[in-house]
Amino acid sequence: RNDIDIYGFLKPAKDVGGDLFDFYIHNEKLFFCVGDVSGKGVPASLVMAVTRSLFRNISAHTSEPDQIAYTLNEALADGNETSMFVTAFIGVLDLASGLMDYCNAGHNNPLIIGQEVSMLECNPNLPLGVMTGVTFEKQEMVIKPQTTVFLYTDGLNEAENIRHDQFDIERVIDLATSLVKEGQDQPTIIIEKMTESVHAFVGEAEQSDDLTMLAIKFFGKEGEKE
Repeated sequence: RNDIDIYGFLKPAKDVGGDLFDFYIHNEKLFFCVGDVSGKGVPASLVMAVTRSLFRNISAHTSEPDQIAYTLNEALADGNETSMFVTAFIGVLDLASGLMDYCNAGHNNPLIIGQEVSMLECNPNLPLGVMTGVTFEKQEMVIKPQTTVFLYTDGLNEAENIRHDQFDIERVIDLATSLVKEGQDQPTIIIEKMTESVHAFVGEAEQSDDLTMLAIKFFGKEGEKE
């Protein structure tokens, strides 16, 4: 397609991880999500696999991200004996208009990378799987052509070096801003540069958490004409 460019990256801290990202297009709408399961290893990876499968199944029946989050939460919270939960960001981007409906379930705020870099405003909602009966708020934003939505898990901003200093969101924003100024704001380059930068920062320290990033650049009708 010429109207969007998408690139994702996932590096588990252990042999298997609890992070997830997914996206697909249905009826000219892009459905996407990024999630982070509490805990690590096999238990987290099992919850991750179930969450991704549920996201696909639920979103096939509704394009409202708050309803997707609600139904996901009900399924994950029911009989949750392990007390594991999932922070998640769920978005639905109308590829014809650029209108993005979204719902944030206790996850990191995505960045909006256009001519400038800003943090997407997100209402606080509980993570998925904490308890049943929770309602989630839907928000919306029009994504302008040539704008990238950058999603990530806390394995990026909370990555630690041997002194236990964190990479922090400020470094993420500063790097994204530099890439915009240099004209290197393609999804592949953004994620490659983020990966290089966080690895250089962490140095010899062991990776403490799964690292996941997803960049979605929207070209809109301008891209279709090219």
